[in-house]
Amino acid sequence: MQEAKGFIESSYGIRIVGIRPYRAGYILETTTGRKYIKACQYTKERVMFIHQAKTHLLKNNFYHIDPYCLTVGNQPYLEGDESIYTMVNLIDGRECEFDDDRDVLKATEALALMHKASRGFTQGEPPRIPNSLGKLPVFFKKRLEDIRRLRRKAEKERNSFDYLFIENFDDFYETGLKSLDILYSSKYNKLVEAARKEGILCHNDYSYQNILIKNDIVSIINFDYCNIELKIYDIVNMLRRRMRKCNWDIQKARMILDTYRKIEPLDKDEIKVMKSMLLFPQKFWRVVNRYYNSKRSWAQRNFTSVLMDVINEKEAHIKFMKDFDKL
Repeated sequence: MQEAKGFIESSYGIRIVGIRPYRAGYILETTTGRKYIKACQYTKERVMFIHQAKTHLLKNNFYHIDPYCLTVGNQPYLEGDESIYTMVNLIDGRECEFDDDRDVLKATEALALMHKASRGFTQGEPPRIPNSLGKLPVFFKKRLEDIRRLRRKAEKERNSFDYLFIENFDDFYETGLKSLDILYSSKYNKLVEAARKEGILCHNDYSYQNILIKNDIVSIINFDYCNIELKIYDIVNMLRRRMRKCNWDIQKARMILDTYRKIEPLDKDEIKVMKSMLLFPQKFWRVVNRYYNSKRSWAQRNFTSVLMDVINEKEAHIKFMKDFDKL
């Protein structure tokens, strides 16, 4: 990055006084504050989509995000070394702690405000950026097929992970089928059409490292995976993260949903689709899928431990889902 210093300075009209690696990119100390620059793993069209999404949020008075710094040519990206780079002002704050109720409720309020501000978003100039809106039934069916296929693979190998997977296959597979039944009986397609018309933006990576808190101000960063989607995707992902920290305590879920609903409504159709999503054995699928598709002998113990964690929370998860309709 040091050799590109002059190019970055001239491209952005800044003066860099220090550079250090940080995560997937670099922190730049400049005379106009700290910046964060990184190479993108996606296209210029994708960068433009994210830029349009952030601009829409800013126009709707949702300011606590990380808009792209613009080049002197007024572009939200920089081309160099056959790569595309984006730069943002580095936001100061600590990462959200998902085992802290106060942090989680602040993050919930911020998410609801972001969804509210996102309403009415439309993509700019073609080409259109693809999204997965409306494809949840397809994804669930595919993941259940993956689980069945991987079970056949486990039958042939028979180590400790394989035995554990086979022993618990029936319970998790049946849970997946129930989840799919709930989704088919819901008004999912109606919600998809409404989201398409309303232009609701989903962050799609609402995790602790993308939620920064300072002096009660919550900033949402890293919109790399944002897209037009059902807002309940973000809510479900946050609920999953919180519930695994509190043994699926239904009262903690109630606090999150009540906090969200004070700002942005959730109707009974959305709650039903949320139930399907929360019931689906997502982590079970993810663990076995990663194990058999990126298998390393040295990692077997680690994967077995993670799978055991998923199995150990099964009873608490079942009880949580029985109570979920009361929310």
